[in-house]
Amino acid sequence: MTDNSDSIKKFDRVINVGVVDDHLLFRSGMVSLLGDFDEIKVVLEASNGRDLLDQLDAIVHRSKQGKNNVPDVLLLDLQMPEMNGIQTTMFLQEEYPEIKIIILTMHNEEEFIFDLLNKGASGFLAKDKTVETVMDAITSVMKDGMYVNEQILKAIVRGSQRKNHISDLSPKTPDLTEREIEIIQLICEQKTNKEIADFFQLSTRTVENHRVAILAKTGVKNMAGLVLYAIKYNLIKVAK
Repeated sequence: MTDNSDSIKKFDRVINVGVVDDHLLFRSGMVSLLGDFDEIKVVLEASNGRDLLDQLDAIVHRSKQGKNNVPDVLLLDLQMPEMNGIQTTMFLQEEYPEIKIIILTMHNEEEFIFDLLNKGASGFLAKDKTVETVMDAITSVMKDGMYVNEQILKAIVRGSQRKNHISDLSPKTPDLTEREIEIIQLICEQKTNKEIADFFQLSTRTVENHRVAILAKTGVKNMAGLVLYAIKYNLIKVAK
């Protein structure tokens, strides 16, 4: 588990969070738990996707506070009336692509994970997780653009095989150095730039440069793409 307090200190302001869930008790409980963290500010609560979009419209277009109160991260329930998590994610990706979305669900509905990540979600959590795990997910999507755990890795493997995404990747491995392969493996284990730098006794800037080179060589654009790449070329092993 990441040290949430250390990871979040890297941001120059608190993280604005929205909680969207049609179950009032769960939503209120989550808001209360997140309120115990000074690094988090809950700026929005909504009961479904339609309610969320109405509130975002009011914040952006009619409120004097403007975009300062738009959530950085949304905790978004998958199963909701009016507009469910899938429909809401697709709309947000078009209208508010800067908002990071973490999908919440009562069940481990793995079949949805791969498609939701492709539709713009940044992470996925079952509702039985601890608040510390939720905080870890929030800080991960803010720092790295995505939250990945073992469940998500397995879902990416199965989903990509189902839709032939792995076989569609370039058949030829680019000329990666041994150090770049090691860094890919650590990235897929959710290690931060600082953790990777400490592991290899390098500067954080050097690790950032390696990341840029890796993305350029592999031609992938995000964490999901890098995981798919690593799976295809057996750089990481995930139990099937």
